[in-house]
Amino acid sequence: MSIAKKPKARASTHSPVRRQRRQPDEVRSSAIEAARKLLATEGPTAITLKAVASELGMTHTNLIHHFGSAGDLQSALMKEMVRELTATIEAAIAESGAGAANRRLFVDLVFDAFDKGGAGRLAAWIVMSGNARLLTPVGQVVREYVSYVEHEMAKEGGDEKLHERVTSSLMLVTLAALGDSIIGDVLRKMVERDRDALRGVITDLLHVIHGDPEA
Repeated sequence: MSIAKKPKARASTHSPVRRQRRQPDEVRSSAIEAARKLLATEGPTAITLKAVASELGMTHTNLIHHFGSAGDLQSALMKEMVRELTATIEAAIAESGAGAANRRLFVDLVFDAFDKGGAGRLAAWIVMSGNARLLTPVGQVVREYVSYVEHEMAKEGGDEKLHERVTSSLMLVTLAALGDSIIGDVLRKMVERDRDALRGVITDLLHVIHGDPEA
């Protein structure tokens, strides 16, 4: 009894599909955007390496290679959000100057970034978690912004107190926007004021700091 030989399997003419390796900058950018979405939908506590890796279809270990920890990822997101905010403000200044007419625009941009953008909640979470050091990279962006504003304002007639006025404005608006993003809604209901009340107060104070003529 003969046994028929099975035909030999034909060698595949297709080369194995290789998974394309992502470039480090691409991974970081994608991770920051995924973290931004988690911040908007679930809050700062949702920004973990595991959650972001899942969003990107990556392993938790792979993401550790790029950020080291969830805190470092949160820091990178915070820096990017501040960078985007300062770029928007600088564009507005380049278009119409840094004078009195733009005080309210400056206030609105910062308040919106901290509230709608989630920067306020993220900054508060980082600090309250005992990781204020993670905000250090933001400092570089802020210092560059201050230098830019001082340079532009000097064109309109600066003085020896220019740095003091610019940094005072920045601290006032940033702290007010931070507080508003955390407890603003609750406080406004308590005192029966509308959403724009604090923004108006801060704008008026900016006019005082810069010695703007009365409207």
